[in-house]
Amino acid sequence: MRGAQRADMQSGNHKVLVTGASGFYGRHLVPFLQAAGYEPVAMVRRDVSFGGSIRVIKITDIETGIDWARHLDGIGAVVHLAGLAHVTSVIPESAYDRLHRDVTKRLARAAQSAGAKLIYISSIAAQSGSSADHVLVESGPVGPTTAYGRSKLRAEQEVAAAGDRYVIFRPTLTYGSGVVGNMGRLIRLSTGRIPPPFGALHNKRSLLAVETMCEAVSFALQTEAALGQTFLLADPEPVSVAEMVRALREGGGMRGSGLRMPPAILSALARLIGGADLWDKIAGDLVVSVEKLRTFGFRWRVDTREGLSALGAVFSGRLSS
Repeated sequence: MRGAQRADMQSGNHKVLVTGASGFYGRHLVPFLQAAGYEPVAMVRRDVSFGGSIRVIKITDIETGIDWARHLDGIGAVVHLAGLAHVTSVIPESAYDRLHRDVTKRLARAAQSAGAKLIYISSIAAQSGSSADHVLVESGPVGPTTAYGRSKLRAEQEVAAAGDRYVIFRPTLTYGSGVVGNMGRLIRLSTGRIPPPFGALHNKRSLLAVETMCEAVSFALQTEAALGQTFLLADPEPVSVAEMVRALREGGGMRGSGLRMPPAILSALARLIGGADLWDKIAGDLVVSVEKLRTFGFRWRVDTREGLSALGAVFSGRLSS
């Protein structure tokens, strides 16, 4: 056990409340924290089991009626994951605001009053759209293009306004066991018998291993110097879609980086199905710099290509998850 973490436990601040613990991030983070020596408390809206030794708080509606002061009694830190996970134009901006900004505002103020650290998991969408023509850095301009991204940025502002015992992470597209959404669809396509038609896509995108997200949360819990900071969170080296497909297929015992369909044809199909934004998500560049996090002392353990290859093995049935 690391010295800083041991000090946290000795001071009685080893209890960590994790909101949104039944989601993709939470299902990985809660057992990770327990294995690291913390005492996680999982706040969920749907039934989930993490094992008999982990306390679970079942709530019906995080937007109203939460007595945060009661739930934070004896808690040393909060990792706030709860939110709307999927970006869609069907959900009105007011709904994103209620769940992201308003809930986070109340929680941040309660955490500050309780003396608890707050680790807020925001999103790269708070800073950028689906693609960017430059490498993103924390000090650069913010330009969210969706209601989801704007609400995440406003939530970040509420966190910062409540006090200085916080760390904000803006993670990029994340991969790992149990992932859904666009990443889950790409994994399933890539590990099927017929490879997807992405072999000619050599754009660059920063991805994030879910294991690295967990490590980053642990780092923030241990590192006093990180308080009051916002960090972009990703694996160090970006990869192309073709490289993603190749790594996933190699893990599944298959070859190739996908069929080489001309990008112009792919673009037309993607725009027909989901508009320009879908094509940006598939073929656009979105690269972030992680130098700020590195200078604070964080070290990565997962290589993107190796992580994707291991995930491909799981999805193809070669290994158990």
